[in-house]
Amino acid sequence: MDVSNKKTFSRHKFVSVGLFLTLAVLVITAVVIQIFEAREEDLNMHLFLVAHIFTGLTFTVLSVLHIIIHWQSMKIYIKGKKMIVSREALYAFLLTIVAIFVGFLFVFVFLY
Repeated sequence: MDVSNKKTFSRHKFVSVGLFLTLAVLVITAVVIQIFEAREEDLNMHLFLVAHIFTGLTFTVLSVLHIIIHWQSMKIYIKGKKMIVSREALYAFLLTIVAIFVGFLFVFVFLY
């Protein structure tokens, strides 16, 4: 691995790579937790849960940093020329609401 100290530290690259890596760990640990949650809790399961929780917290912090670093760009994405809110922002918001609703529906239908 070639690491050069000559260039300045890029917050943008750090946050982007950090978000990608923590998301990958979150997905992997979530799948492992879902597959093996019926088993008795042992040390390995506990380690996956702890890794998932702390990676989730790290992902949250990096997401906030991403918003701070890209605030000006995000304002442009949200505001269109003719619309107050762009189509992409509206679709992203609707997708999030649908995902939350489906998650709640799944819990109430299959778990209660």
